[in-house]
Amino acid sequence: MIVQNQHSVRSQRELDTVKAMIRLYCKTLHRGAIMCPECEGLIDYVEKRMSSCRLGAEKPTCQSCTASCYPPAKRLHLTHVLRWSLPRFFWRHPLKAMHFKMDGWRAHHHNNGHTTGNKVG
Repeated sequence: MIVQNQHSVRSQRELDTVKAMIRLYCKTLHRGAIMCPECEGLIDYVEKRMSSCRLGAEKPTCQSCTASCYPPAKRLHLTHVLRWSLPRFFWRHPLKAMHFKMDGWRAHHHNNGHTTGNKVG
């Protein structure tokens, strides 16, 4: 995998997965062999936002990030696309989908101060 942004491999993997999910959404619902301008614009916007994230290397996944850098309309549109795509993406790319979900889970638990070790009470 070639890292295209200045952030971590995990961040690049998240970007690649989101782009693939947007492509799946467009190909299935917009029924085109090529991407429509709306979905292409969404991919460009996501790339721009992720590459210019103010949190830098400490960036959590976008789903678990507390600093919202998307305007409400774009966030709603992206959430709709990802919610539609994720169940279908699991069937087409199970390893990418598992990485995507596990990265989100890890970032969420890391941000909340949870540890991964089992501690009996």
